[in-house]
Amino acid sequence: MIKMKRSLAEVLNTTNEPEVIPETLYSTIIEAMRKKLLGTQFVALRIGPSGCKGSNVQIISSTKDALKVYTVAEGTDVPMSKEGFTKRTLTPLKYGTRPVITKEMQEDSQWDQAQRALVEAGYQMAKKLDSLIMSAIEAGNTVASNTVSGGAAITIDNITQGMYNLEVADYTPTDLICSAEVIKDIRNIDTFVEADKSGVTDPSKSLIGTIFGMQVWFTNQVTAKYAYIIDRDHAIALVEKRPLTIEGYKDEIKDLSGLVLTARWVASYKEAGACCVITTS
Repeated sequence: MIKMKRSLAEVLNTTNEPEVIPETLYSTIIEAMRKKLLGTQFVALRIGPSGCKGSNVQIISSTKDALKVYTVAEGTDVPMSKEGFTKRTLTPLKYGTRPVITKEMQEDSQWDQAQRALVEAGYQMAKKLDSLIMSAIEAGNTVASNTVSGGAAITIDNITQGMYNLEVADYTPTDLICSAEVIKDIRNIDTFVEADKSGVTDPSKSLIGTIFGMQVWFTNQVTAKYAYIIDRDHAIALVEKRPLTIEGYKDEIKDLSGLVLTARWVASYKEAGACCVITTS
């Protein structure tokens, strides 16, 4: 087994390396459309293998305002107070994919089949991690009971209510992450359009604009007709017992070669109150 230790970024950046593909073959290599991924930019707490000694990791959170401050009369004892704590156990699961290439494919192909398989497999693993992070936001919202139920289209009131749900719990709304249906609604809201005129947009990075100080993002990894409001400094925790690992293998009997990509991940809410979901119908 040949083990190649490469980061996910290095895997995905391999698309920048030149490939020798005759022009006459471009018509036969039609790339599938890929979802725009938001990656791990919303992760507030990231724990690697060194922080996860066993099969799981325990996150201990302090209880908000458990430590009390009292008015103390002259000459009397200062009352005792102590912090409260809650504990959650996060268990990473194993994820993987194994693209295979026959020897005939390598012999007959005029481009690097192994390179194509590596790039596609790396993207699919990143897509899986992206979906785990989005699911963690929904889970945090459920625990905090922060859901805002909208109507047929998202409204400014829905957005401000979602912001309020975070702010009343002392969080700061930093990001609004939307599905395609919700982004369509937002683009028809005058408040957003006017604010966006002076903002910065970069569709290649899924950044649509800003509203009420929040960055507005689009991804199809969000549940259809949903939008998430988060405080990115407190919303998500990610445990990587095994970061993305790439290994090569050969099966001499079947005349196959290929790659094995695996990782052990668990994504969870770090603080449930930092997550809010807006639903539309």
